[in-house]
Amino acid sequence: MKENKIYPLFPILVGEFYNQDHQKIKQELIKFFQQYENENKDSRKSVENYNLFESKYNLHQEKNDALSKILNFIAQGFLSMSNSINKKYLDKMENKNLKFDIKIKDSWFIRYNKGGAVMPHDHGNCSMSCVYYVQVGEDANLDNGSTYFLRPYIRGSTHNDFGGTRYNEGGASLFKAEEGKLVIWPSFLMHGSKPYLGDKDRIIISANADVNITN
Repeated sequence: MKENKIYPLFPILVGEFYNQDHQKIKQELIKFFQQYENENKDSRKSVENYNLFESKYNLHQEKNDALSKILNFIAQGFLSMSNSINKKYLDKMENKNLKFDIKIKDSWFIRYNKGGAVMPHDHGNCSMSCVYYVQVGEDANLDNGSTYFLRPYIRGSTHNDFGGTRYNEGGASLFKAEEGKLVIWPSFLMHGSKPYLGDKDRIIISANADVNITN
């Protein structure tokens, strides 16, 4: 007699990593971003942005020691996520001394003015995306300045009876903004940021990347 089974199909992995050295380089980062804004007065325009300054998407080409350390931390996070997502494939490979190329395709920073927010959107042309929280006030919480992810199936596409209850509730997952935290997700996930109403500017770094095996 075969056993009945119910399968949790299509799990989506979202990673959360903490930079233990964040406070050592935080002020240098903020100083660099202030200088960047002084030299680049115009924020990047985007329909999903509200009340914020956004840099160009080539931040990884800038020369700054603190920024380089953060981008290296982000790259290591992308590698850890890739290895976790693809563990069953890596376990089957005979060559256990693989080398990986973490290619950051886009990177930028955002400084939110009070009440600033980013509307729901996704990122194309990459496998993974991230947010790294450089500065956020102690009053940040899940309702104030958090990052949210919308479930990948659309409300209304499931029936409204009890059988569809689970799929018609909980349309978003929230991640609290914390200084030195890196959140990584698959780029197809719709996401955004809740308005932050604290006194300190909410400053983040975002990046898109691909990870490939080089040998």
